[in-house]
Amino acid sequence: MSKFDLSVYFVADPSLCDGRDIVDVVMMAVKGGVTLVQYRNKLDPINDVLAEAAMLQEWLAPTGVPLLINDYVDAAFAVGAAGVHIGQGDISPAEARQKLGRDAIIGLTAFTPEHMAAVDPEIVDYVGTGPFYPTKTDKGKPVLGDKEFAKISSLSPVPVVGIGGITPQNAAPVIKAGAQGVAMMRSISGAERPEAAAREFLDVVKEARENGS
Repeated sequence: MSKFDLSVYFVADPSLCDGRDIVDVVMMAVKGGVTLVQYRNKLDPINDVLAEAAMLQEWLAPTGVPLLINDYVDAAFAVGAAGVHIGQGDISPAEARQKLGRDAIIGLTAFTPEHMAAVDPEIVDYVGTGPFYPTKTDKGKPVLGDKEFAKISSLSPVPVVGIGGITPQNAAPVIKAGAQGVAMMRSISGAERPEAAAREFLDVVKEARENGS
């Protein structure tokens, strides 16, 4: 298994970059301190997804920040990404592990006690849990809030990253509720200065940990 840091986990979606090039936005975010990048593209044809993923991998490789691909295990394999993040309705974690090998990072969306009970720590490296706050992305899921998040994340046999409506202003309670890191989309991709937004997230996470979270 590759080493990774969930502290500031940027989910980069080209449709949410305010018309800017996704590579430019990701590299600004990396300069600001994001520790993990997930490429998420549910709209474009697979050939475009592959081309964009390959470009991101090329730019990220020298930085040491791992690139994960959302859902597309074959694309992750093709571009040499560090791993993949899959949802409950996607390919099974076991199949993803078989395709990508033992060194890949396998992330899984898990937001109920039943999901957590099914997580195999021999296969899954971390889980993404949320939404912590109301969000425009996962409109159908019930918002967990700090107490429910803490309850569910405590059941996880692997590290948990919190996601859903997280901003630098409200990130600290997510860490205090048991998350090893915070994940975000628009809070960085839609920010006027992605680098500054990423740096602010990093500072908040560090402070939350130092304050006995």
